[in-house]
Amino acid sequence: MQIEKQKPWHGIGVDVGANLSSREMLYKVKLDWEVSKIPSQRPKSYANQETLRFFKGFFEEGNAHIETIGSLDTSRILWGLARLNEDFTLKGGDEVKGYLLLASRDEGREKIEIHFLIVRESCHNMLKISSNAKPRIKNIFRRTFKPTFPFLNQKAQKFDDEMKRKVNKIFVQGREAISAFADDARILADKEVDETMAWRFMFDVFQPETIEDVSTIGPKELEELAENKTKLAIEAFSQAPGQELQSANMTAWGLLNAVTYTADHCLGANRDSRLRQAWFGPNAKLKKRALSLALEL
Repeated sequence: MQIEKQKPWHGIGVDVGANLSSREMLYKVKLDWEVSKIPSQRPKSYANQETLRFFKGFFEEGNAHIETIGSLDTSRILWGLARLNEDFTLKGGDEVKGYLLLASRDEGREKIEIHFLIVRESCHNMLKISSNAKPRIKNIFRRTFKPTFPFLNQKAQKFDDEMKRKVNKIFVQGREAISAFADDARILADKEVDETMAWRFMFDVFQPETIEDVSTIGPKELEELAENKTKLAIEAFSQAPGQELQSANMTAWGLLNAVTYTADHCLGANRDSRLRQAWFGPNAKLKKRALSLALEL
């Protein structure tokens, strides 16, 4: 296994600071395309600028620190990532940080998806966590603004009181979800496992159709039956960054992070593909399944 220590969005997203304007962010992430002269094509650069302005306002209203913006799938997906003041540390100094992801996956940038993430500092594994926050919210800048470029009108540059209340409620729900996850993480870090349990767990995550057949088989026989992704996860259980920490060494927390490491750093054709699958595709569901199964051990 080739050990990967970089963030999954390394090389895709661009580090930014809160002091940058939305237009400066647009230039930095290279989404400031010229408006096409072909009538059938929409002026995406202005939709992108409005959406980045929305991201910036949303993060600032929730006291989150914007770190990275970027695009995926040949710029069809525009996203922004911000740090929350919701971190926790497991035994052995295993640091976990809370993040908020905003993403727009429709080319008109009319709706914004909201996702809360936790990121493990030692390996940059990501896990999307559930909250009561609505997964989508209208982009009020797109709703208010009529594209008479080059500049947004003043009315579209600030959140109204109704939107501020919604944003604050979303942040409260997200922070509660991260706090609840921290409790689950501590339970997993205290739950010891052995080699056979690890093999059966990975089969249940990656090859659930075979789990009934392997319930009484030992690790050597399991290795012969395992698919490549199952073997990668078993390797990650012992070799991935952070697995030597007390919280992860032969524990259920280590099993969960072996799955998330495999999904974030090993599966998929390239970084773009891995990130899309980890945030919006099958790997997000895979990691959710792994969390559920780890809590059942």
